[in-house]
Amino acid sequence: MRTTIDLPDGLFHRVKLAAVQRRLSLKTLITQLVETGLKQAVPAPKRMTQPPLRRNLRKPVAALSSREMAAALEADDATKFRVE
Repeated sequence: MRTTIDLPDGLFHRVKLAAVQRRLSLKTLITQLVETGLKQAVPAPKRMTQPPLRRNLRKPVAALSSREMAAALEADDATKFRVE
């Protein structure tokens, strides 16, 4: 498969020089380097089943009763959707 990659000039020259020194084509050397890199790569972490919870341990969160929650939501709606 064909692809295009952008390499910094210095890196490209080093890879091209290594290919000439090893008497390999640039394609062959890059393929070998990528295969070697993938073999040495760190395995991907397992997917999380649940996202981590962010907790603020400095401030306890006050529990609201159902009535307090409803009143807070109504007050918030009243300020957002005020009809004049």
